[in-house]
Amino acid sequence: MAKKQILAPTLFITFCLYVITPWLSFNNIHFLMFNFEFHRFEFLFMAFEASTHQLIYIVISLFIGLLVGLNFTISRFFCGYFCPSSFATFITTSIKNPFILFFTILLFAFVLAFSTISYFTSASNLVLNFTKFDTASIFVGILTTLFTSIFLVFRGWYCSILCPYFFVSAILPQKDKQTFEFFDKESCIDCNKCVKVCPIDELDIKAGFDIRCVQCGLCEVACEKVMLKFNKSSLIKKKFEDRNIFRSFSKNGYIFGIVVFLLMIFMVYYILDSSFLDNCYFTNKELYK
Repeated sequence: MAKKQILAPTLFITFCLYVITPWLSFNNIHFLMFNFEFHRFEFLFMAFEASTHQLIYIVISLFIGLLVGLNFTISRFFCGYFCPSSFATFITTSIKNPFILFFTILLFAFVLAFSTISYFTSASNLVLNFTKFDTASIFVGILTTLFTSIFLVFRGWYCSILCPYFFVSAILPQKDKQTFEFFDKESCIDCNKCVKVCPIDELDIKAGFDIRCVQCGLCEVACEKVMLKFNKSSLIKKKFEDRNIFRSFSKNGYIFGIVVFLLMIFMVYYILDSSFLDNCYFTNKELYK
């Protein structure tokens, strides 16, 4: 099965799960929500009382834990298989009409923004109050504008400069995890299809290893289409044929990743234990008298 055939459904399924999750609830308790309105952390249809500060600490802890843990386990494969930016890349390479493309990306950005805010407030209430332009609705509008700008204008620049996931990836050793490599330079016809289809601006796989590569495999698909006309196979192939999203790292990488995830879980438990925060509160109160 071609890489692109694998990539598209993976991105679609991931996006659907992200959109559906905020709507999952039982007895008004959600599967996952940082409920600032009712001061609750809701997970697996269970509610844990939490202050605003606790919820903020939990969000930060989960964000950092997932950021580091995923980098240790699946590395840049996250970018190619699960990141919304890669989904936007797939849309832009599939739609040629600029007007249809703009409105499709705008709709995609809106659904993504709406779903993101729905993790912090009830999705059903957000729908009912959307036309009232409350705080949540304003944030949906801001995120929609931001996502649309990134997907249509600053996608490559964001992925290679501003993305926090890229920051962590840049710190960790990446060269041994690189999957796609350019072979047989003598057979290259310099069509530059691989460069044009790449979501990262000015990234040329023919130049060798580049840490900005998001492992999407679109260059391999583009090269394969061109070389089929000459009855040849793609000049861009997997450096390690047995390597995929679940085998991108060594055992040590997975061990480090599991340790990070366990620390993240412990951190959330620590934050939810009110006795610790009460002690901190009273200590700080005495210090700043």
